[in-house]
Amino acid sequence: MSVKLNDIPSEDAILRDLCNRSFYRFFCEFWETIEAAPLIPSPHIKYICNELQVAYEKWERGESQDDIIINVPPGSSKSTVISQLYPAWLWVKDSSIFTLCTSYKAKLSTKNISRTKDCLTSKKFKSVFPNLIQLRDNDNSKTRFKNNNKGGEIEVSSTGGEATGNHYHFIIIDDPLSVKLAASEVARETANDYINTSLASRKKNFDTTVTILVMQRLHEEDPTGVWLSTKEVNHICLPAELTDNVKPVAARALYVDGLLDPVRKSNKVLKSTKVSLGSYAYAGQFLQQPAPSEGGLLKKHWFQKATWQQFQELTRGQKVVWEFDADTAYTKNTTNDPSALLASTYVNNTLYIRAVNQKWLELPELLRFIPKFLEDNGQTPDSKLYIEPKASGKSIVQSIRAETLVNVVEAPSPTLDKITRVHGIAAFVESLRVVLIDGSWNQDFIAQCATFPNAAHDDMVDCLTQRIERILAAPLNQKRNKAIYL
Repeated sequence: MSVKLNDIPSEDAILRDLCNRSFYRFFCEFWETIEAAPLIPSPHIKYICNELQVAYEKWERGESQDDIIINVPPGSSKSTVISQLYPAWLWVKDSSIFTLCTSYKAKLSTKNISRTKDCLTSKKFKSVFPNLIQLRDNDNSKTRFKNNNKGGEIEVSSTGGEATGNHYHFIIIDDPLSVKLAASEVARETANDYINTSLASRKKNFDTTVTILVMQRLHEEDPTGVWLSTKEVNHICLPAELTDNVKPVAARALYVDGLLDPVRKSNKVLKSTKVSLGSYAYAGQFLQQPAPSEGGLLKKHWFQKATWQQFQELTRGQKVVWEFDADTAYTKNTTNDPSALLASTYVNNTLYIRAVNQKWLELPELLRFIPKFLEDNGQTPDSKLYIEPKASGKSIVQSIRAETLVNVVEAPSPTLDKITRVHGIAAFVESLRVVLIDGSWNQDFIAQCATFPNAAHDDMVDCLTQRIERILAAPLNQKRNKAIYL
């Protein structure tokens, strides 16, 4: 059978079919319509493209699916892939799709949508996909554009902005939290509320609409942390270096010599980046963990451990008086800060910590719990309970004095911020003067200390800081007393 010349598909028709079948092929082909620099392929880019294609195919079939978290380092082409070319490819598949793209700053959102539009209006796109997209000239703006084909729409918003009136098939959240504001509780709450309240109500279908959250890890309570602790998600975590954080496990195969992108993020580049950013910022942005694995201001290996028997041998013949420090807050809401209690004794220039406990309790339960904690952890008539005299602390001090025989003392009110105070006790901990007596609480305590100030809570750190500050102040007080007697 002879083949007629007219039956041979054109180059555009072949490319159209390939791009329709594969988002990754579309990405590679249409990179040049929005980027001036040549594309440097990397296995992680293909992996993310394929995952996004799976999300579309599930939506097309009407399947229920989990929202997606993608944690990747900066400079990994994440915005080009997810916020700029993916919305364009979705219209290649179905131009009736409504997509919302957001970022922490409106300027970034509008930049992304403008690049999507550059792709859709490019000479190459029109040649490969003739008459597929017909933008409405009178209904386009910097924040929204529609098409005359099937009425789909692409729109942008920004963190904290007003909820739009539309509902969407795909919602893309690209960096909802600024790196500079990640330490701000207000900024984190604004981002989390926007995502989990405003945007969550904008889905066209709560089963099939997928929200894609792409960001770096900045804090335990950043949007990624909140999602991971509150709902089932498809979590894709690709740190710059091969670590235990890689998710899913199959993605470990993407790494070459322990690196995600050895061409653009070589060992030399990463080493230099770590020096310039510092260990905290590098851990969050490049390793996708809120704090360095070895710890930040307080390193994990600075905390020594001992069994109860070893403690008894080390302190044999010494007077052991257990003191107690409390950071109080009465609430049962686990999203708020809990109360924490720490039992310790200072012997031979070493602080031995017997127990640390944190609880989310209302005031009546807390007042019952505190005396029980003291009784269980070595309270004697010489013991004292130190409570920071903040709003809740003052009322608890008054209640304990009125209702128990506990020797309760108002600790000095802090005059410095928490980070400065932790810096002040770091040398004491680094000198291996803090020994934890074996207990189930050890791991949580060390984790919170090592993650500070990016941990979800810092109540146990507050107790430790308060205790060590009292030790460090004691020699000064002794010197003052000697001066008086002289």
